[in-house]
Order: sequence, then structure tokens, then C-alpha cells
Amino acid sequence: MYQSLLSFKRQMRKHRKTYRRFLNSLKRKKIRIQPAESAMLNKEAFEKIDCQQCANCCKRMTPVYTFPEISRLADHLGITDLEYSDKYLGKTSNGDIINRKQPCHFLDKNNRCTVYEIRPKSCRGFPYTHQKDFNRRLNTHLQNLDYCPITFHVVQKMQENLAAKAERAS
Repeated sequence: MYQSLLSFKRQMRKHRKTYRRFLNSLKRKKIRIQPAESAMLNKEAFEKIDCQQCANCCKRMTPVYTFPEISRLADHLGITDLEYSDKYLGKTSNGDIINRKQPCHFLDKNNRCTVYEIRPKSCRGFPYTHQKDFNRRLNTHLQNLDYCPITFHVVQKMQENLAAKAERAS
């Protein structure tokens, strides 16, 4: 689907407003996306898109950390939780613990996560398009649409599928 990150960016700029309107319409009209559909589209997207080619999630966003995750990562690095926090982490205005800088300090030059096996839960779940209740995370999908080719693909296909269903019904 996307031969490169540049191709994704061009497609995103071209269709951004359309897909943002679509996601907002799901909220307004209370249209529920079926879990099987979001799971199928998520699987399809991951088969077509190489996350390591992109790594925008690690370059432009930051996970939210829990205290057990901080301890696990600090242990992995051989430092204390406090040293890890002081060196790498900050807090948002609502108290979430996040990376102080972007890109993520665990992203290597080949777009690989150096702590992949013990990465935080918010990294494991990203971009959340596979979850049973797609609608519960519409605001997250709106945000991720600008950065994540997987989210873009899933939302694009959902919009196309709903438009086709509406056309068949009329």
C-alpha cells in the first residue's frame, strides 16, 4: 500500500480532513464499528505496512509509563528507578509519566526498539486499532491518524466499507 513514509505523508495530507470528519461522524452518529471488522482491518494493515520503515510512534509520540514499567526498564539498564526517571522521564500536566524527549531513547538508528521484549504496555498496544471497542478510542485514532500508517489504513478502509454499505442500502 505505502511504498514509503513519504507516500504515506502525501496520502495523509490529501485525505486527512475526510478521515478526521469520518471519525468525528462516528462519535456524532453513534455508529459502532464491529470488533471483527476492526480486527480484520488491523491485521490487513500490519501485513501491508512495515512499522520499522516508519517508526513515527517512537519518533513523534511518547508512551505513558507505569511505575512497574519504570522499574523493569531501570533494572534492564542497571540503574535505579530514580536515576532512570531523572534521566529520561517527565510528567504531563495531568500527571502522566512520559519520555522527556523525542524520539524515544530506546529507538536505534535502524528504527528498532532496543527494549522490545520489555517495552511499556502503551507501546505494545499501539496503535490500538485492533482493540474490541474501536469506538472507545476515537480521540486516540484522531491523533494517530497524522502519524501512523496503520491507523490511516484502518480508518480509510472503514470509511470505504461504511460508504459501500450505505450505497447498497439505498
